[in-house]
Amino acid sequence: MFRILRRLRRDERGQAMVLGVVVMLVLAVTIMTSVGIGHGVYEKIKLQDAADAQAYSLAVKEARAYNFLAYTNRAMIVHYSAMLTVMSYVSHAVYLDRTIGVAAKYLQYIPGIGAVFAAVSAAIKAWKVTVETVSRLLIPVLTALNIALWLAQEAMLTGTLFDLYTSNGHGDVIKGTDPRAEVTEDMDSGKSFTDTSVSSLFSNTGDINYSNAKNFLHVLDDGPFSSSPTMGVDPTGMLTRAKLVQGNKLSDPNMAKYRLLMGNLANGVRRRWTAEGEGPILIGRRWEFNLCVVIGQLRIRKTADSQIKSFDEGFENNRKDQLFASDDIRIEVRPTCFLFGWSDVFRLRFRAAADNRGGFHQEYGANKTDDHHSWLGITPFITSDTSFINPRQNHFGYPCNLIVLGKDMGAVRTEGQTKEERPVFELENLSRNAFMERSSVGERDYNDTPEGIRESYLDMTWKYVGGKQDEYAKSFRNRTGGMMAMAVGRAIYHRPREWKEEPNFFNPLWTARLAPVRTHWDEAHLKWMVPAWEDSEWLLNGINY
Repeated sequence: MFRILRRLRRDERGQAMVLGVVVMLVLAVTIMTSVGIGHGVYEKIKLQDAADAQAYSLAVKEARAYNFLAYTNRAMIVHYSAMLTVMSYVSHAVYLDRTIGVAAKYLQYIPGIGAVFAAVSAAIKAWKVTVETVSRLLIPVLTALNIALWLAQEAMLTGTLFDLYTSNGHGDVIKGTDPRAEVTEDMDSGKSFTDTSVSSLFSNTGDINYSNAKNFLHVLDDGPFSSSPTMGVDPTGMLTRAKLVQGNKLSDPNMAKYRLLMGNLANGVRRRWTAEGEGPILIGRRWEFNLCVVIGQLRIRKTADSQIKSFDEGFENNRKDQLFASDDIRIEVRPTCFLFGWSDVFRLRFRAAADNRGGFHQEYGANKTDDHHSWLGITPFITSDTSFINPRQNHFGYPCNLIVLGKDMGAVRTEGQTKEERPVFELENLSRNAFMERSSVGERDYNDTPEGIRESYLDMTWKYVGGKQDEYAKSFRNRTGGMMAMAVGRAIYHRPREWKEEPNFFNPLWTARLAPVRTHWDEAHLKWMVPAWEDSEWLLNGINY
């Protein structure tokens, strides 16, 4: 008996099995931990991809909206240029009729060549009637088109606001990238991207969506100020711009800036023939004739001009804006040649204008004949008001949108969930058996029910993510479900290579980018989501980009 016991004590067979069991246990624990960490990283990457995709998608919509404003503003400028050209034809036709046409009317009685002058006189009369008729028809049509373009601009702004503020406008970008991703609460009001009317823009000022919409609009002239807590009752500035259609005053700076800006732009794109005239002697819009003899010198100068003018309300009972065109003749003489100054002998003005009082023709000196060409004036349009306050950080006031997504990782458990509705990651065997369960009182069940998930060393349900006792962590879990991702999309004005101008709504150079979260202006929300933000703000302020 003692011999058998001594043999068993000395026998070393089977110890490898004991070591193997221990190693397998450690290996199993390591593999389970690695799987949990890897799965968490994978879910975080998918969630961040969804946030980036949504932020970029909204930035694309903002950039497209701004480019639409640029294209429509350019179309308006083309229409104004066409109106000026038509009025130039009217002015030139009046000049031809009152000079060459009058001369041809008397010369038609010369035997032999009278028929030629009669044909010239008839052709000039027909040309004048034609351009008069075309101008009276074309100018109202182009004005109506400009008003339609302005209304299209306002519709584009409203549609983009809807996309920024409602879930209907967000489409399937988030769910298409990560089906389990959810838009989190807005950190203030408890509401998310809900199906709601645009009228809610005026009430829920604490929502991140409200902040995104306000960032989109504050780049607009007459839009909301970035420093203002609300967007007001006229967030797009449409009611202000609408005053251009009626009852506006040039002395009102809100009206003058629109009228003068568009007028200068339209004047800047005139053709040379429209702006200053050109052409052959007698029948052209600009020419000069010089005759020098021994006793003196004669000079006849023909000049032309066409432009959009804006007058103060005290001018001629406030004609407001004018499509003005002129063809003037000046006859000057001086004794001898190249020695004395010029003296005016005769001036003749042939002018035509379209305005809000029916326009006028000026064919004989200062006499004007009214009710020829009616023009409403400069119509509303949307322009930008970029920011130069700390441009390194604010990027000229580029609009940006903040997206915050969460995912149910088991941090907050909903009673009655089906198998398909369970959190993204949950080890069922741990929820049933609580492997390596702690025995401390109060740590068995986070919701105090036998069906709840009991805490263990391998519990990967994320119910204590961010800290167990910390109130911020508890609130974070309630709002996000245990995992959160943030992204910022931005519409920027980008001209390749050399920089030539500040951001505007006249060149369609807006594009979309993802931006660092630090550059977003909504610090109130960001400081809540990232507690270390405020502590490190003094450092980040030195490295903004």
